Amino acid sequence: MSLASLMAAQTRYAELLIDLAGDPADPVLDVGCGMGGLSRMLRQRGFSPTALTPDRLQATYVGKELPDVPVIRCKFEDMPAAEHSGRFGTVFTAESLQYLKLDRALTVMAQILKPGGKWVACDYFLAHPSADKTCHDWELFQAKLAAAGWRITYQRNITPNILPTLAFIHMMATRFGIPLMNFVTLRLRRKQPGLHHLLENTFATLDTLADDNVKLIDPAQFAVDRQYMMLVMEKVSG
Repeated sequence: MSLASLMAAQTRYAELLIDLAGDPADPVLDVGCGMGGLSRMLRQRGFSPTALTPDRLQATYVGKELPDVPVIRCKFEDMPAAEHSGRFGTVFTAESLQYLKLDRALTVMAQILKPGGKWVACDYFLAHPSADKTCHDWELFQAKLAAAGWRITYQRNITPNILPTLAFIHMMATRFGIPLMNFVTLRLRRKQPGLHHLLENTFATLDTLADDNVKLIDPAQFAVDRQYMMLVMEKVSG
């Protein structure tokens, strides 16, 4: 594993998400936009993204680096849904679904998507019932979707694809220590901002796991307890 291969993998990951989007003529929303990596690629592919983040520094950075991308600074559940009713053809939640409070988020999602719009998500889920609250339980998530009138129109388990990146982060944490991992991300931000933009969301997600418990990012254990899912969901009409 190298930074070059990580960059190639993350670029391909973003391309796969964008390939799942709806009509490029429709506005799209990038929820949990981070440092704007996905929004940047969406613009390059001809989409008109709006970025959303509750983080002040991220909102300021994206506003400066991508001045043609509007930024909404709030949690997804708190966004003024009435102002954006039926606006977006696609909503992306890439590594941000785990943070959404579903009871509120599903209502907002249904309101801001245009009829026939797509919710494209990629995130990790608990594979089995657990007291762990770091992410959604996969079975419970599916049940809540169905109860709220949503259906999954595409799903792909990409756990095997994410494990090499996880192994790299685990190696950094166990062999060199989490502080060095943080140093690497900070150096990337300064020296190679393009690469950092692509990796930022993944590093942030895995860094959270590392802070909680290094054992959780052991690739073998992760494959047993969790699964990374790439999803497309649509609201059932009527």
